[in-house]
Amino acid sequence: MVIKVKNLRKEFNGTHAVDGISFEVKQGEVFGLLGPNGAGKTTTVKIMATMLLPDGGTAEIGGYDVVKHPQKVRGIVDVITARDKFYRRLNAYQNMSFFSRLYGVDDWKDKMENYGGRLGLEKEDYQKRLGDYSTGMRQKLNLVRNLIRNTPILFLDEPTLGLDPVSSRKFRGLLKEIMDREEKTVVFTSHNMYEVEELCERIAILNRGRITSVGEPGALKKRIFPKRLVEFRYMEDGLPDIDDPAIDKIEKEGRYIRVYLEDGRRLHDIIEKIMSIGRITDLSVKEPTLEEAFIRHTEDEERSDEKVTAWI
Repeated sequence: MVIKVKNLRKEFNGTHAVDGISFEVKQGEVFGLLGPNGAGKTTTVKIMATMLLPDGGTAEIGGYDVVKHPQKVRGIVDVITARDKFYRRLNAYQNMSFFSRLYGVDDWKDKMENYGGRLGLEKEDYQKRLGDYSTGMRQKLNLVRNLIRNTPILFLDEPTLGLDPVSSRKFRGLLKEIMDREEKTVVFTSHNMYEVEELCERIAILNRGRITSVGEPGALKKRIFPKRLVEFRYMEDGLPDIDDPAIDKIEKEGRYIRVYLEDGRRLHDIIEKIMSIGRITDLSVKEPTLEEAFIRHTEDEERSDEKVTAWI
């Protein structure tokens, strides 16, 4: 395992920002950290990147303990956040030249123009002072600045915040290309469930500083939120007569019928019943999104905490 986190803890003014979490990340894996605001995602990333000291537990990055060997860790990781750190009075070329010397990157200019062009920056933009850049342009350059490094481990903390949907999609495509070529190990936090589902091989859901669930996105969706939706066009009048305990509710909108299943494991049985009720067309099955599963999971956790509090 490239990353090993065990019983990691961090407090701020008596609040458990990270409350004894443990997880591992394999080499070349894209691992996602999901959670509501204040769940502990950014704090965890900062500890792994040696930007914060933990109050307890351990974190090993590439075989190096973040407390005992911080300089070793800093040499193999890079962090991309939503906040850029540029010198506003310098232009893009001057900023990139300065940071590339710090990083020891010689071919920075070619990579800068290649990656920047992929994200929508033009060569004339590089002559402008960073103070004249828009927020989106600075974030694009911030992504480029970090992607040109040859570090094997990359921490992405809300990297597309401030980007428009088209630029976000271009970044995801560029990132996947770089990961495939360089076999980077990535830890990814985001509120954009679509990009998490697209990029991450496994995810951990955090809530109140604790990991409440870990697994592949598809498996988590099925385990947390097994509900399915079967939609079809019904060529008869009224609602179809489909009686089954797996059906949560049936809705009609015009000629279209929506059948909601609380348990997706009965999906094939329900489809067979639907096919036998009369004339139907355009049948399709829809699964819950990762966002729907995430909301369901965090709501269940909140209700569980409320029950425990009430009982105490």
